[in-house]
Amino acid sequence: MTGFGRAQRAFQNNIIIIELASVNKRNLEVLMSGPKEWQSFEIHASQVIKSKIFRGRIRISALVECQTGERLSLFDKDQFDADFKDFTNLLQRYGSTIKTNGETLLELLKLRNSRETKGFPIVEVDETLNHLLSEALEKLIEMKDHEGKSLQKDMIARVSLISELVDKIESDSLNMVQEWKDKLYERLRQAGLQIDLNDERVLKEIAIFADKSDISEEITRLNSHIQQLLITFDQTESIGRKIEFILQEIGRELNTICSKSTKYDCLQLAIDARTEMEKLREQALNVE
Repeated sequence: MTGFGRAQRAFQNNIIIIELASVNKRNLEVLMSGPKEWQSFEIHASQVIKSKIFRGRIRISALVECQTGERLSLFDKDQFDADFKDFTNLLQRYGSTIKTNGETLLELLKLRNSRETKGFPIVEVDETLNHLLSEALEKLIEMKDHEGKSLQKDMIARVSLISELVDKIESDSLNMVQEWKDKLYERLRQAGLQIDLNDERVLKEIAIFADKSDISEEITRLNSHIQQLLITFDQTESIGRKIEFILQEIGRELNTICSKSTKYDCLQLAIDARTEMEKLREQALNVE
């Protein structure tokens, strides 16, 4: 499920921020972006998140911002003046000169930035980062829980609709063999053939059809799967993959009914139930 959590805390003259963003994914993947000095924190953060979340792509963003009111500058002018002076003295020492232009200044600025620290040492901010991670993770889970309740309500409604359709299929299929038998006798009469209701060939044909078109086992399994789904919805552990498996089995039973049924009404009901099942499968990808 999607979610977002953000936490921040003042640190010296700056603000350290942790943001967590979650999007749907079949498995769990944790990614982190932030100052290179904090790369080791990604391992700990991943373990903390994996203890609470089981599916999805989680992005951790660690940021350092200046306190509100401070003017941001692209570079430290005093430091840059000192660097440029040292560079000029070095050239003069070796009897060389250089024509100053924008490219020269840019290269000098790149050299300074490549050696500057982009974040505080991890030992100084480790406790702060842990606190912010816990706070942001709590907000993320709260948002996911809210979405989960809405998702559960929608899925229960769709499962109830499938259950109603299965009941109608069972009801409409009760007379399917008798109707087929009557149609067979009618075709034989129209063909002008002698009809012997005790003819073994006719009775065998009816028996074969009755066996092939019997969907009682599929109906029983469907009702069982539906009950399993409703029970699973109330479980507190990770249920996403379990829901996907049950829906896969429901789809299999509905496909069998479609192949067995000779009544248009039963076939249409099974197709409608499968349509709802496919919508449930899409929703199940959002379930953790």
